[in-house]
Amino acid sequence: MKIKLVFFFVLFGLGSVYAQEKFTFSGKVTEAKSKIYVELVAVQIKELNRWTISDANGDFILKDLPAGNYTLQASCLGFEPYEMPIAIQRNISDFKLMIKQSSLGLEEVTIVAKENTSLSSSSKIESTALEHVQPTGLADVMQLVPGQITLNPDMSKSNQITIRDINSKNVNTDANSAMGTAIVVDGTPVNNDANMQLFNSASGGTSQDNSTAGQGVDLRQISTDNIESVEVIRGIPSVEYGNLTTGAVVVKTKAGKTKLFVKAKADPNIKQTALSKGFLLPGENSGAMNIDADYTYAYNDMREPTKSYRRVTGQLGYSNTFLRESTPISLNAKVSLYSTFDNEKNDPDMLKEEIIQSKEQSIGFKLYGTWSARKWWLTSLSYNFSGDFEKQKNYKYELATGGLTPVPTAMESGESIGSILPSSYFSELTIDGRPYNYFGMLKGNITKRYNNMDNNLMFGAEWRTSGNKGKGRIYDITRPPTVGAVSTRPRPFNDIPASKELSLFIEDKIAIPIGKTKLTTQAGLRYTNLLPKGLFSTDGYTTLEPRVNMSYDILTKRKGKALSDLGLRFGYGKTSKTPGMIFLYPDKAYLDEISFNYYPDLIVVTTQVFEDTANPDLKPIRNTKFEAGVDFKLFGVDVMLTGFMEEIENGFSWEREYSVMNFRKWDALAGAGKNPVFENGNITYTENGTVQTLSYTTDQKFINYLSPHNNYEISKKGIEYVINFGRLKALRTDLIVDGAYYNIKKIDEVSPFPEEKLITYQGKRFPYLPIFAGNKGKVSERLNSNIKINTHIPKLRMVTSITGMLVWFDQTRYTWEGANGEAIAYKLGPNGEKLYGQYDGVDKINIDPVGYYDMNMQYHAWQDNQSSESPYTFMVKQERYDYFARERFPFTWQINLKLTKEIGDFAKLSFFANNIFNHRPLYKYVRGSSYTRLNQSAYFGAELKFTL
Repeated sequence: MKIKLVFFFVLFGLGSVYAQEKFTFSGKVTEAKSKIYVELVAVQIKELNRWTISDANGDFILKDLPAGNYTLQASCLGFEPYEMPIAIQRNISDFKLMIKQSSLGLEEVTIVAKENTSLSSSSKIESTALEHVQPTGLADVMQLVPGQITLNPDMSKSNQITIRDINSKNVNTDANSAMGTAIVVDGTPVNNDANMQLFNSASGGTSQDNSTAGQGVDLRQISTDNIESVEVIRGIPSVEYGNLTTGAVVVKTKAGKTKLFVKAKADPNIKQTALSKGFLLPGENSGAMNIDADYTYAYNDMREPTKSYRRVTGQLGYSNTFLRESTPISLNAKVSLYSTFDNEKNDPDMLKEEIIQSKEQSIGFKLYGTWSARKWWLTSLSYNFSGDFEKQKNYKYELATGGLTPVPTAMESGESIGSILPSSYFSELTIDGRPYNYFGMLKGNITKRYNNMDNNLMFGAEWRTSGNKGKGRIYDITRPPTVGAVSTRPRPFNDIPASKELSLFIEDKIAIPIGKTKLTTQAGLRYTNLLPKGLFSTDGYTTLEPRVNMSYDILTKRKGKALSDLGLRFGYGKTSKTPGMIFLYPDKAYLDEISFNYYPDLIVVTTQVFEDTANPDLKPIRNTKFEAGVDFKLFGVDVMLTGFMEEIENGFSWEREYSVMNFRKWDALAGAGKNPVFENGNITYTENGTVQTLSYTTDQKFINYLSPHNNYEISKKGIEYVINFGRLKALRTDLIVDGAYYNIKKIDEVSPFPEEKLITYQGKRFPYLPIFAGNKGKVSERLNSNIKINTHIPKLRMVTSITGMLVWFDQTRYTWEGANGEAIAYKLGPNGEKLYGQYDGVDKINIDPVGYYDMNMQYHAWQDNQSSESPYTFMVKQERYDYFARERFPFTWQINLKLTKEIGDFAKLSFFANNIFNHRPLYKYVRGSSYTRLNQSAYFGAELKFTL
């Protein structure tokens, strides 16, 4: 890498010595129809990474351009993207650049995702396509990505995105995949690492109370009404994107002049209103302000009002570009607000006195832009500085019933006096979180052209800080939120150290013409240091992530040929996601045992506290990605095929850590009036006027708590495809077919794991803790197609799309294999022999442990003959005979409809209907005897947008 850098800097130096003749390129930007000058249009020479902004008279100028053939690009909010080839061989001073306002009245509009086939696979979704989708939340945008299916919007629960995963109404979002999907808004990553809103990680992990702590970002916080474009990166991303595994969703919000937009949207479960306006400030080149706000009310079931959701979002932005004629520097400053309200929720099934409150409020700011430096050693410099502060509060005042249960209150290990809960009481729980995040990034580019070879060197540094200043978990320890609540005590969040992360990255992209073909290579390296002490020293972890993308354009735009275009792509890369704070700093564990109970006079509790439940060997999640693709145009049909393989290792999971608690068990006291007293480690009581010491026995039991581990793996492979048959001009209709085949294997128990037997043996607790083989998981496969028929009628200013969503096959099966893939489950033959892999003719199949621990925590390897010997036979695990049966869901289909109609220049009406024929076949599961309805229910909605 060092030799490569020296080579490029020498090359750049030689380029400055043998300088080419330079030219000036200038002109005016006008609106194509009205010929009115357009301000704040970004005009760029793509290959040189040189850009400027048009002024109030539409004028733009780019100076000192070397001679050559380039690509001219122009973009502006509310206008169609502009691109054309241009030759710079002389000074050009009167170029007329005409751009078109976005409208369904144009001859060409795009309402599907644009696939990037130059390097890594990604889908770009522009504003027109976004409006046609009518997204309620960012998750709705994913329906335009190959391989995804359309799901009905549901904002009554958290929304998360996964990439290259099997999504359906019956499958919960995979927490590791969602966590590994980076959400980047205006260059700033949306961070959920400081979310600690859990009752207790030591007893429940992170899957509790609908919290997204330790999971992906809840996308309900992001409004879609101020979005200009979304890019979903499925392949190997540039090294400028970090702290991710599966991919990235890159969002660009609006900045610039727009009309006033007012929107009202309604469907059976969601009501939404929004408004936005962008206006130029008075004075020449004073910049633009943008104001956006929206209100959303959602519920999934009217009978469950406690699960409703109300939110308000808003954003205020300022944008401008200075030094436009020399070295332009852009500045964007944005302040965003988010708040849920109607926080006190009641349900007819709740008591009048009971209260459930959930509230989130946040404010964020960001300052970002780019400076066109025009130095031989620096073409441009991008900057981004941002921060956000959030207030999270969950409050419950509920009636708890259970009946005279002992409650432990000790904060340290040992024996202590406990108390007895009333038969019923009101508990009060507050979980107060105050997460904050800071982000800073500087990124430089050096762009050069040597003859026809284009080279762009990109390098930068990034800093992230996440912390939580909340008061944490607050409740009266003598009135816990749930009866029998164990393993937990109140905990403040503000004493948890902040998480800090330093990253450096460098990447070179070079495009080399080879005859009539072109080879493009992008290679980079990203270095990340979590909890750094210095640049390369750390208290946490360091990772190195090499990434390479290559494309080879063999044939390009050969007119009159059957095969007019042909290109090949290849990519390899490593990505990683560092653990969030809930994994780095999990809760303490409190394990309690009632040693003596003489209600109501005396309760003695033995407590064992595990102060540190963290895992010092915890590593970041890592993903190794391979991708290869071919893109061609045959007889006018565009085809994109992409094959991929991904190996995600070190996924986060919560595993049980076992120990043995030794405790005393005092004899029971019969009769009233014994007046027992616990002093100096003894219990004394009075009987017949005499003080006596109560005798006891020693006992022991297995105890456990949850600790974070890297015990989860995902293997993905598949093929994505997009086939664009082009336009039937007579019908003004496009036909596009896209989809994917996915084969995904998720191993949720990579390593051997314990499974305690909660039974008695000879009147005592079972004395052994069995350990079972790992490599236990689930394999899912799906092949789907989306047949999209899009009709655009410019004269009516209307576009419709009918999508046939076909799932050709969808199947799942559970796996549990030995280290070499051998079967570990068996049935017993007629002579008691073990018949591995044979499951017919029996109700249960057997799985032997690989070993076990005794009460001294000594490990013993399993012996084959122990399967039939008592007490060891009780450790043999039994599953239903159909545990490994394959669920083959039948072919399913559904038809979705979308329509968008512009009414003059002042209104736009949109409508959507999912599964319009309500095709929902009934399916009986092979495993078990339950039934389910395939497909989602019919669902519809509409929105009306006014432009003033």
